[in-house]
Amino acid sequence: MIKKLNSLTILFIVTVVMVVLMLITIQRPSDNNDDYALLFPGLFDKLSTVDTLKFKSSQDEFTLFKKDEDWYIKERWNHLADFNLVKRALIDIAESKILDRKTANPEQYPILGVEGADNAGSSLLVTLLSGDNEMASLIIGNEREVGQTSGPRQFYVRRDGEQRTWFVEGYLNLNPFMINWIKSEVVNIARERIAQVNIIQPNGDTATLVNVGAKDKFGTPEALDKTVFKYEQLGYDIAGTLVQLRMEDVQPISDFSRGDAEIVTAEFITFDGMKVITETSFIDGQYFTTFKAEFDPALVKTAPEDIEALNVLKSADDVNKEVAKLNKDLHAWAYRFGGFVGTNLMRAKSDIVTETSNVIPMPMDMMGVGAP
Repeated sequence: MIKKLNSLTILFIVTVVMVVLMLITIQRPSDNNDDYALLFPGLFDKLSTVDTLKFKSSQDEFTLFKKDEDWYIKERWNHLADFNLVKRALIDIAESKILDRKTANPEQYPILGVEGADNAGSSLLVTLLSGDNEMASLIIGNEREVGQTSGPRQFYVRRDGEQRTWFVEGYLNLNPFMINWIKSEVVNIARERIAQVNIIQPNGDTATLVNVGAKDKFGTPEALDKTVFKYEQLGYDIAGTLVQLRMEDVQPISDFSRGDAEIVTAEFITFDGMKVITETSFIDGQYFTTFKAEFDPALVKTAPEDIEALNVLKSADDVNKEVAKLNKDLHAWAYRFGGFVGTNLMRAKSDIVTETSNVIPMPMDMMGVGAP
């Protein structure tokens, strides 16, 4: 009896092992070469040599190219591309891992979205080049829904020029539209550095805000911390206009015309002597702004203690370098901004301060509290 049980036990174990091995065999590719680890083996170590990225889909076609340490968009007047987006895309392609092999039948490509960019489907063709040497070329198809909101995603892809389709894991949800690869951040100047803002109307009328002696506190020179704004945060918002300032679109100065539109000038003056000058016009329902910067040692002034402690202020040499870079990056462009930014760059004094009885109460959700 014991021998019989032992035999049955052994048979059961053998059966289980065989089933497990069979399932493993079904779930993994049958070929064992290195291609099944990474979609593009060895690409990661060569990313520093990549100097061109080409995107092609039924929706758009454009080229990003590298010059020195920056990336530019060829079809967008060679405007700066978002370096972080490009860097992330290169790494994501190089780190994509194969999960399984799929069809090599072209008739089934449309089902997986890998039919190619020359067709009217949803494929995105991304090609990496080093000079004229193609480093990798990938057709990205449909994303497989895995019910997760973060972490790697799963896609059907095909290496361009090959018939085999692959099921891969990686961050391959690359944007197919050129406009989304533009470097949208125009300037980023900490609010804590701002000592004064002057907004000058075409007739010379000027609205002035100054830091009133503490971090994030602004008012008019006449009333200082007793200033009553149209809404409580307005002074803070205007002084912070240049913090991570992002555009909606851009065009070369050479193609830009203000027509008969008036120009409102705004001066943002920092404690460390930099002045950023904006000129904004309201044209056909949209706000367009140009920029220039300068350093004036006479503008340097002592900042409040709580701002000095933040170490955001710069030396004269560093400010001069910052001014040079801002002018190099911004002087040739006219930027389009949304209404919140555009309005703050053009505000007259009557649009900034008011009598106490006319203060506009802030919506409850903007104050960070719920309704009573």
